[in-house]
Amino acid sequence: MESTEKKISAVINAGGQGKVYFPADFFDCGTPKAVSKALQRLVRKEKLMRLSRGIYCTPCKDSMWGMGPLPASSEAVAEAIADRDGIRLGPTACEAQNALGLSEQVVVNPVYSTDGPYREIYYRDGFRPIIMYHVSPRMFSYKSKVMMLVNLALEDIGKENLWQFDMDALESLFHRVPYEEIRSDLRKTPAWIRNIIMGYYGKAS
Repeated sequence: MESTEKKISAVINAGGQGKVYFPADFFDCGTPKAVSKALQRLVRKEKLMRLSRGIYCTPCKDSMWGMGPLPASSEAVAEAIADRDGIRLGPTACEAQNALGLSEQVVVNPVYSTDGPYREIYYRDGFRPIIMYHVSPRMFSYKSKVMMLVNLALEDIGKENLWQFDMDALESLFHRVPYEEIRSDLRKTPAWIRNIIMGYYGKAS
């Protein structure tokens, strides 16, 4: 009978470099205790890296700078956790404002908006934690990515804090977006934001 370690090795070999795993991914490779022991042995053999409690990855090989085995990216870790927990990830309000030309501020930390709960995930010593900010699930219901970004950005800025610069940048944006492309999303948009957008199309209420 094939050992639990060999079964897990076959799975991770097929997954390639930088793939994130949780013990539950190997539920059919052996008992929970056998899986735990096998994962410990694979970490010692450097076939796996332990990122945090219950989070593992196959190491990435650095052939350019000679830095040795590297962990999976924060993006890969965040996406794996989201897939495991059945939640969605999106940009933050700051990223949305930057993408729309409303701000020059750039996010350098691994930060996401999510329809799941707020959490900070410390997945590697010396690395910044992955932060997930809860936003309304409505943000993930927009068919148009533009509408998701606009709503994230403007709800964070607030109606009273919009400058003419912001209004001009949005007007330039929506002049490039066909009205029919966003029409169905306008029903889900807060009234004050909807009125601003409709004004760019000569349809202000």
